[in-house]
Amino acid sequence: MSRGVAIAGKPWRIAVVLGAAGIALASCGTTAVTTPHVVGTPSKSIDVALQDVACTTSGSCIAVGANNSSVAPSAVAEVRLADGTWSALSVPDTLSQSISSVSCWSSACLVGGSQASLDSIWSYQKGDRSLSVATAPSAGRGVSALDCFATASCAVVETTGIVESSRLSFTSDGATTWSSPSPMAWTVGGAVTALSCTDTLNCLVAAMTSSDQVLLEATHDGGITWTQRSVPSTWRTLTSLTCAKLDCVALVSAGTSSLVARTSTFGRLWKSAALANSASALACARLSRCVVAGATSAQGPWLATLKGLRATTVALAYVPTPLVDAACSVKICAAVAVSTVLSFNP
Repeated sequence: MSRGVAIAGKPWRIAVVLGAAGIALASCGTTAVTTPHVVGTPSKSIDVALQDVACTTSGSCIAVGANNSSVAPSAVAEVRLADGTWSALSVPDTLSQSISSVSCWSSACLVGGSQASLDSIWSYQKGDRSLSVATAPSAGRGVSALDCFATASCAVVETTGIVESSRLSFTSDGATTWSSPSPMAWTVGGAVTALSCTDTLNCLVAAMTSSDQVLLEATHDGGITWTQRSVPSTWRTLTSLTCAKLDCVALVSAGTSSLVARTSTFGRLWKSAALANSASALACARLSRCVVAGATSAQGPWLATLKGLRATTVALAYVPTPLVDAACSVKICAAVAVSTVLSFNP
């Protein structure tokens, strides 16, 4: 499998490029190296910044971005092909588009957000060269989080109503139809930041309250009832939540620090460790094989592999700005900066 985007050219040309990469890394505040482990490539569009990336379990990845502009283009997307290169995807012709979450299963992905203050869900099928409009739950005011946990089976949290609150719905047919939404009364006045479901009954959801505290709740009946989980009072946000059975891993902000947090009790008890740099995303090929992406103290890009609670920095080249999102399947991981895409072995 590819270790990032391949550099084409003669051997002497490769040597020159890699030498220049070491100089560029030094200027970004990261450690200069002779041979970078992961090489970035410019995104296909400079009009709209990339925001999110997700990978199917079969190894393709899509990167998307939207700027909520009333002037076209307001969204962009591209896909990682089997040879490791990235290709532009056509997106639906919409304005005032925002994107909040992307999640995939074996051969397809859903992209959630809002369009003109209404739910917006797009779908991608492996091999397609475009995203298409999919059905969203009715009367929603915007997708906050998406999580696909089996083939064509996903959960969505969306905001709704005059009083800001959220609700939970499920699809088992890839967003052709959705279950009746279950209100989440405990989210009133808060913003949902993470969602992970292991099936249509068991989900863990995190929100940020108006006082900048993490609120974490679990359901074991598909959203009919919820149980609050205790978390440290120093936690300000919880994002990038991934669960398998009772084991979960998440990215937490606590003051100016980024933490990686793990639980084996579906959120009842957590262990955490501080990261050396500021992380914007965490993604796992398996819960024991994860990566974190973000920025160094000098605002250079930062990527690290994660074993347990220990992070090991990965050298980068041709990534001029901090990484904003990351995603993994068992075959490949990908990350994006505002104008850069990269992929690598997990």
